[in-house]
Amino acid sequence: MHVLQYIAVKADSPEEAIINVRTSLESIMGEAGSGATWYDWFITGGGRFNPNSEPYTDGDESMIVSSEDSEAFEAIIVECIESRMREFNRYRDEWQRANINLESYFDMYEGDMDYSMQLYSLGKMIDMVQGNWDFNSYFFDIENWSTNPLHMNSDRINVGGQWYLVPVDFHF
Repeated sequence: MHVLQYIAVKADSPEEAIINVRTSLESIMGEAGSGATWYDWFITGGGRFNPNSEPYTDGDESMIVSSEDSEAFEAIIVECIESRMREFNRYRDEWQRANINLESYFDMYEGDMDYSMQLYSLGKMIDMVQGNWDFNSYFFDIENWSTNPLHMNSDRINVGGQWYLVPVDFHF
């Protein structure tokens, strides 16, 4: 599966932003196929979600948004958070429809792994509320290691400097 996420990074140019994001994501990923992350490969520049390039062309800069264009920058952040909330509400609906009594469920737990997916939607909601970065995040501030744009926005206001939102096509 694929998901488009915007990675926030401080840089002096779009080229540097792409390089910094690619380097950081490769470092996080570790050895190919290591299973160390939620994604197994990625394309910086938007990949299949970028109408201006081929799906597997890495490094295209046409979709990168600079904080100099504050209106476009903020619009992308809002879109990312709205997408995250749609996913959260979908999980919430699934959880409510499942109608699982947690007390009973936990009373039956005997210490071994439960291979069922009964708690999946609850687990994903908890991940999202706690800010775990995964395929449901849509936004990640790689400078502050956060799915919350608060830290990036605080830095933009109080410190200054150039921020970029780099689109990344993640495969997971």
